[in-house]
Amino acid sequence: MYFKLMNGRETYLEGMRELLEERHHQVISEDAGDRVDPVLNGGLETPVEVWMELIPEEESGPENHVVLTDYSCEMAGGLKRGKAVLRACGKTFLFRALMTLVRELEKRVTMHAGASMESYSHRENVYLDKNGIMLDCSRNSVLNVETIKKYIRLQASLGMNTMMLYTEDTYEVPEYPYFGAFRGRYTREELKECDDYADLFGIEMVPCIQALAHLKTALRWDVMQGTRDTEDILMVGEEKVYDFVKACIRSVSETFRSRRVHLGMDEAWSLGLGNYLLKNGYHTKAEIMTEHLERVTDICRELGLEPMIWSDMYLRMNSPASEYYDVPLDTDLSGAVKPPKEIGLVYWDYYHADEEFYKAYLHMHRQLSDKVVFAGGGWVWNGLAPNFRVAFSTTEAAMRACKAEGVREAVCTMWQDDGAETPMAAGLPSIVLFAEHGFSEQPDREQLKEQFEFLTGSSYDAYLALGEFDAVPGSREYDNPSKYLFYQDILLGLFDGQAAVAEKAMEDGAAKDGNGSSGGNNLDTYYDLLREKLQDLAGSEAAVEDEILELYIHLADVLSVKAGIGNRLCAAYKAKDMAGLKKIANEEIPSCMEKVKEYKRCREAVWDKESKIYGFEVLDIRIGGLLARMETAQRRLLAYAGGRIDSLPELEEERLPYRPVKDGEERTLCSCNTWRMIVSASPV
Repeated sequence: MYFKLMNGRETYLEGMRELLEERHHQVISEDAGDRVDPVLNGGLETPVEVWMELIPEEESGPENHVVLTDYSCEMAGGLKRGKAVLRACGKTFLFRALMTLVRELEKRVTMHAGASMESYSHRENVYLDKNGIMLDCSRNSVLNVETIKKYIRLQASLGMNTMMLYTEDTYEVPEYPYFGAFRGRYTREELKECDDYADLFGIEMVPCIQALAHLKTALRWDVMQGTRDTEDILMVGEEKVYDFVKACIRSVSETFRSRRVHLGMDEAWSLGLGNYLLKNGYHTKAEIMTEHLERVTDICRELGLEPMIWSDMYLRMNSPASEYYDVPLDTDLSGAVKPPKEIGLVYWDYYHADEEFYKAYLHMHRQLSDKVVFAGGGWVWNGLAPNFRVAFSTTEAAMRACKAEGVREAVCTMWQDDGAETPMAAGLPSIVLFAEHGFSEQPDREQLKEQFEFLTGSSYDAYLALGEFDAVPGSREYDNPSKYLFYQDILLGLFDGQAAVAEKAMEDGAAKDGNGSSGGNNLDTYYDLLREKLQDLAGSEAAVEDEILELYIHLADVLSVKAGIGNRLCAAYKAKDMAGLKKIANEEIPSCMEKVKEYKRCREAVWDKESKIYGFEVLDIRIGGLLARMETAQRRLLAYAGGRIDSLPELEEERLPYRPVKDGEERTLCSCNTWRMIVSASPV
């Protein structure tokens, strides 16, 4: 279709083109001609006239923020014309209104072949003045500029007007050439390009760095001697540290338009217990944090910046066990140690499904600061696959609490713990859910499905099925069997004992329910059925066009063989079944290796499209190591079955459950999201 931007809003023209031409629509300026081909324009004989209007501030207070789309279709001057008036209380919200219009028009053209383009109106309340996502670019996957632009377009379409790039040492600081070396750090020019692009849509890009902890990869270099308290925490009080921190803050402040900066400062577990302790003696974390934050606040004040930090260290000061979430919900923090008044607090919580818990914690945060931002989670950090059951339950509870408590800013964090094994794009349903909560009291499944499929062109149900990789019967919340069943050594089998307990419970449950012949009572079959489900939802395997769905079809294919291979090996070895061992060595292991290679091929292709190449070497090493160990296993099995060695001590070791299961406990699986803990009991 053709869209003509009216009322002199040329500042929106480039943003419109970026969004609509990607969908094969044409955007023209106000002074362009009117006549178009009706066949290409949904039956209309002139471009759809688009009038974009910002609602005056006096009309858009917190109680009546709106996003409004009015569309009319009429005969005028002998021509069939369409006119849309878009009104909103912010520039990014206007682009949401635009894409709402486009979604409706595309739907009508598809349904009625251009014959019925009746007028309609759509109105939404705005529940979050600032709503956005935080993209983790520090856990090996540094998203490339084109991917960031893709997320900017997605945010504009969803009406999310804030983007944070989480960069521990993956941005350029000219004075420190080792900072981010070999990590794919962003140049200042790349970040400026992203910031300029975000500005087209009214999106504020907020730098998110670290100014205390989480700096292990930066502090590894010899040139950082004298700045380390512990291996990942800066040495508070050292002038070299404040020279470094100032250089970091100045670098990002000169790159982004925003005057806000997120300084991190979370999870400094051993603050003051390393070199600081040796030099200064024991001081409480509260004393050290206060000293450090005052110095860093002075730097921000000098540079004209508005800083914010994660809140957990201030909550831990009031916890008997120095934890984050065990502070009693009725605690009065009005007299507690507070950050400087300029500092905003970001309350991160992706672990509770209880609305009342969030309300109580939001209240405590407001006793510490009058600048509170909520950070929820998209749960793409659980292992190899997204965890939507936790992402959705925690987001629903948290967003209800934010609305009830009048919190007007929130971000959805997309962490990439332990090496970014889950592609960021696999978590798109979490982002859409978070966004829709900014414009709806309670979005329903059909609303989410329509929005997701309109913006991505992919199957919403297929993406939700990715959450089933770790939803095996017997799993709970944060369990991630797909990761440890994929990576564990087939001879050592650190998780075979856990898998055996789970499979026994699955078999007992199937027998109790009278459907033991259904085939879904073991892990191999569970993942084989999931593979079939994904293929059905995504289309035939040969025709899968979505590279994310293709990747996960291959992962399910690997697990349909590998999930139970260790216990089959143990059973055959115990029974001295040489024929069975040879069959596994000559048939199952080669088949599994080919499936792993296909998975690796797809994962590398997704990485190349999504991220800079730096960091993939870690996945290369991990998956390559898995393949190497399979070759070793095959060789040792054949040597034993052929009588060339007398025993396989690895298979004689008792298969202990990784997490002991108590009698009567329904949870039979466990969580382990650290690769080095999965592949061996020896140090890695």
